[in-house]
This record gives sequence, structure tokens and C-alpha cells, in this order.
Amino acid sequence: MLPGQHRKLKVVAALSLGHKERAVLVQVGEEQMLLGVSQGQVTLLKSFEQPVIVPDQPAAESAFARKLNQYISKREP
Repeated sequence: MLPGQHRKLKVVAALSLGHKERAVLVQVGEEQMLLGVSQGQVTLLKSFEQPVIVPDQPAAESAFARKLNQYISKREP
């Protein structure tokens, strides 16, 4: 757990998307939220009722990257 995190609110995984952009998966209670984070802005991209990644799972970032790439590839024309 990172400093300043709470048991019910924590960063599960983060993925750099560019120089100043990141996708961050946050656990809020029982729900997970995928946030787009850039300089000065945070945007909710998707909310998941069921966990996409189980917190504290080994290799969570690589699993997160796989899930994010699957989601992105489905949205591309």
C-alpha cells in the first residue's frame, strides 16, 4: 500500500500512456474505477462493479496492461 492510501481506497495498478498521461485503476470499497490522469485533470473512463484485477495480486500491472489493451482494441474501428 502506498503512503496516504486508505484500506477502502487504493491504487490497484497504473500504466503510463505517454509523457504526462497515465491510466490508473483505483479500488473504492468493492468497486474499481479506471481513471485517465493527465497534467491537471482526472477523468473517469470506466467503472467496474466486479474487480478487473484482484488487489495485491502478483504481476497486477501486466494484467492491467493486458485488460486495458483488450478494451482499447475493442473500441478501435
